[in-house]
Amino acid sequence: MKKFLMVLIVMFLAFGALACDDPTTQTLNETNGSEVVDTEETNDETNYDKVSTYMKEECIEAFSPYYELLDFKITDYQEEVVNGHVEAVFFYKLIVKNYDKDPDTVGYIKEAKERGDKNYQQLYDEYLQPREMNFHLKAIICENDSITLYSNIDPKGIEWEETKMTDFILEDR
Repeated sequence: MKKFLMVLIVMFLAFGALACDDPTTQTLNETNGSEVVDTEETNDETNYDKVSTYMKEECIEAFSPYYELLDFKITDYQEEVVNGHVEAVFFYKLIVKNYDKDPDTVGYIKEAKERGDKNYQQLYDEYLQPREMNFHLKAIICENDSITLYSNIDPKGIEWEETKMTDFILEDR
């Protein structure tokens, strides 16, 4: 019985300590080189909705000419206010598949079949299968609700570069 009460008290104290350290109400001062940047964490559902709607619209515009878009997912969403602008950092997963048509009518698959390429069957089988596109993004929401999108271009760290979803479309040049 004593052990049970001790466990219960420890859990109560841990919960109480966590509740007192609410990151949504903390204001932080971060130093960025010689510039002081005022930041404040937020949990504003409407900002999440703005980013979600923006991302879905941008993906439809960029990818729908090439793919059937099956799902749009935001994960690890974190936002804070930096110098009066909301900065949201998140991972974005887009589930797509090629439009339904006979894979043998697609140029690269047709060529693989004609050449007797050993990968023909794999290309054929995978053509209509759903695929994931994954992005590490930052959206900055300005006062007028315009959104500027950045992608992390550093595979081993974080380096943000302004981007549009159409930048992820490979084109013949």
